[in-house]
Amino acid sequence: MGLACVDLFLAHGPLAMKATSRAGLEKARAGQGVPLEEQGMQKDPESGDEVVDLEYSSQNFGEAVGVKCSYIPNWQAMQRLVSTGKACAVGVSNFSIAQLEELLPYAADVPVSCNQIEAHPWLPNTELIDFMHKHDIVATCYCPFAGQKPNRQRLLDNETVQELAKKNDMGLGQCLQSWAVGKETVPLGKSQSEERIKQNLAVRKLPAGDVKKLDPLKQEGDQGRTVDFSKRWGVTLFK
Repeated sequence: MGLACVDLFLAHGPLAMKATSRAGLEKARAGQGVPLEEQGMQKDPESGDEVVDLEYSSQNFGEAVGVKCSYIPNWQAMQRLVSTGKACAVGVSNFSIAQLEELLPYAADVPVSCNQIEAHPWLPNTELIDFMHKHDIVATCYCPFAGQKPNRQRLLDNETVQELAKKNDMGLGQCLQSWAVGKETVPLGKSQSEERIKQNLAVRKLPAGDVKKLDPLKQEGDQGRTVDFSKRWGVTLFK
């Protein structure tokens, strides 16, 4: 990358993946379409997917299957990126309350700067976000417009979202990102349209009454979740 220091080093999830070898990791390269072996990761011969390394994954995964494991060695290695000047901050992604609680006793000197999670009116994640605010962890949110469900249902097609966007003279993405900012989170909306990118960045405060109109869109349990790799990795995420 040609950088002396990165602003934020983010762990993608509360799981570790088995490496091919130390030498494989040292020469690994990332990128879409890069074979797992060239990324330094072992490949399951049957599924072709990554192989989870429970020993270095969050402890609640091990508790479910009677295996001792901990994410702390990974976290402490990440913290050394800050102490050695290679990163300005470190954070995590897709961590639950229980998994954040595992890290917090080891986060006094180098804190958990953020936790990147899925959040939108279908899946507001209120309890987790409140916990993060309590512990000064920034809530960054991917999929603020929600992904498309298997039945092709989209949050952007919801009548309430469309009515509120029209009422407030906003684009649909702009409306949903304004809702997210109103929840004191940092939405990470994506678009390939320059016009929509500009709209999405121009967040405005939604009237309190309009925010409440979006609250009933919440779906029970994990039904509102549109990104979940639990089946692929053979674990129960987000618990």
